[in-house]
Amino acid sequence: TKAAQTLQFKPFFTETADEVLAQMSLDEKIGQILIFGFWGDSLDENFQTWLTTGELGNIKIFLRNVETGEQLQGLTNLVIALAAESEYGIPPFIATDMEGGTVNHIRFEGIPLAPSAGLIGASGNFENARNTARLIALTLLEFGINMNFAPVVDILTNPENRVISTRSYGSDPQRVYEFSKIFIQEHEKLGIITVLKHFPGHGMTSFDSHLFSDSVDISREDLFNVHILPYRKLIREGKTGGIMVSHIIYNDIDPEYPAAFSTVVINNLLREELKYDGLVITDDLEMEGSQGYAKDIVDAFILAFRAGNDLLLVAHTEKSQKKMLDTAAGLFKNGTLSEDARDQKVLRVLKAKKK
Repeated sequence: TKAAQTLQFKPFFTETADEVLAQMSLDEKIGQILIFGFWGDSLDENFQTWLTTGELGNIKIFLRNVETGEQLQGLTNLVIALAAESEYGIPPFIATDMEGGTVNHIRFEGIPLAPSAGLIGASGNFENARNTARLIALTLLEFGINMNFAPVVDILTNPENRVISTRSYGSDPQRVYEFSKIFIQEHEKLGIITVLKHFPGHGMTSFDSHLFSDSVDISREDLFNVHILPYRKLIREGKTGGIMVSHIIYNDIDPEYPAAFSTVVINNLLREELKYDGLVITDDLEMEGSQGYAKDIVDAFILAFRAGNDLLLVAHTEKSQKKMLDTAAGLFKNGTLSEDARDQKVLRVLKAKKK
């Protein structure tokens, strides 16, 4: 719980984010902008070391990491305990995907399964939406998870879209906004950060950006009037803990780079036009939609960092994660990446963790 974490990370919660930042080492700063996934139902030696040294500040839980409720509780308790041992002791984001329906990464025998956003959207029932969101948030709270990569705010304008499909609340932007807001509110009540996805929209596509790198020809006008509408309203109302950007190219916005690598999408569109000042999070940097534009994982790190992302997700391969950790510090020391930009990102992360 937040109360237990406050005791475990007392120095962090008694100082300002700027005071914390001033005392952090370079490795700790880098660790705060990284979020790693892992394999198996326990942390291996590398992950335990990275958390204890502060080289890694955040963890992503997948279905592959979950066996039983007791095992999951032990796992998240260990992550928190290891982070508390680090030099400064900054609480970790422990994230997962709990959308309801087909994407529920906290799943084991006996746990209640929430219906999909598509079913809730089709029912039009706001009470069902609230009850479902609360069920999901309570489950996350019980198992020590403080960040949910949900809701899916994509507008399903392409009925052939199999990757989004029932993960979306539907094709009506206003309705998607209303249901997403309920989802966010129920998580906020329990201190869980929601991450809206996949900005600026994945509902018009016919391909899976986990498997393919591709572009869409939607006009800027349609993107704004339909797909960005829920984001615009939720940002204005302060209902956005985080926003995940897609690995899709939007030809009318930036024909050169996918959104996660695009300064036009993140800095110009999201930060400047929509006035968003919260966390920006990449989808997995190992996805094909990412790797089609980056030479390797280090190049992906550089592109995603420069584009304006605050949290960089590497979900699967420990070899890639180790390579990133081994080379990241040098990128700041030799001037390849900006130290000021890094500190701004770390500050956003620290402020989000203090909420």
